Amino acid sequence: MAAPECCPPGSWPCLSGPEDYTPRGADDMLEDLPIYVVGEPGEKAIVVMPDIYGTGQTGRLKGLCDTLADQGYFVVMADPFRTDTAEGKEDFVAWVTAFPFDGLVAQDIQRVMAYVEGKGATSVGAMGFCWGVWAICKASATGVPFKCGVGPHPSTQLEGLFGGNELEMMAAVSMPLLMMPAGNDRDTLKEGGEVAAAIAAGGGSSVTFPDMVHGFTIRGDITVPEVKRDVELAVGQAIEHFKAHL
Repeated sequence: MAAPECCPPGSWPCLSGPEDYTPRGADDMLEDLPIYVVGEPGEKAIVVMPDIYGTGQTGRLKGLCDTLADQGYFVVMADPFRTDTAEGKEDFVAWVTAFPFDGLVAQDIQRVMAYVEGKGATSVGAMGFCWGVWAICKASATGVPFKCGVGPHPSTQLEGLFGGNELEMMAAVSMPLLMMPAGNDRDTLKEGGEVAAAIAAGGGSSVTFPDMVHGFTIRGDITVPEVKRDVELAVGQAIEHFKAHL
């Protein structure tokens, strides 16, 4: 499926979950919101938001949540798409704009925040992928008290589909954000770009993975040595960012 409004041409497509991996967490529900929960509840938690392919069938999302939990974090991944996915949708704009921040995604994030805080979390970070980077940045810009965030292959330009201004939103992000654009992501996200400069002003940074294409961390083929190398590097940098700020 081509979705140039979100993923640049040449991006990794939807990837089925690895058949040889059994997630260590549990699927649950917060009212009508599907969540994946892993790790021991405690003071430090991470909220994970998916890409446009959702949480059910997409690549390595649950495995990545498990990896974060191995570092001692209580991890909750939300599925604001309610098991729906952009895969196979002919009109991507119509599909994605049916999930606005105001009236839907904001409430989902608030529910997850209340859930982790109810389990004892006092320091909460966020990690998003593609669409999920827009979601966590919009949340931070509108007052959700994330301590820090990580955003591989961001699609923050989605703000424009909802009538907003991407640069203004990113300038309002109130957490140190580590962005990880791929080589085919937009230059504004990379070191020296306007969006990268906006997050740097707020204590964040951008680290480009020039040999990768959009989607690599959760949809890339890790049988390719270069992809495996950069997936491991990106996850390692994400963990270090959370250790520094949570």
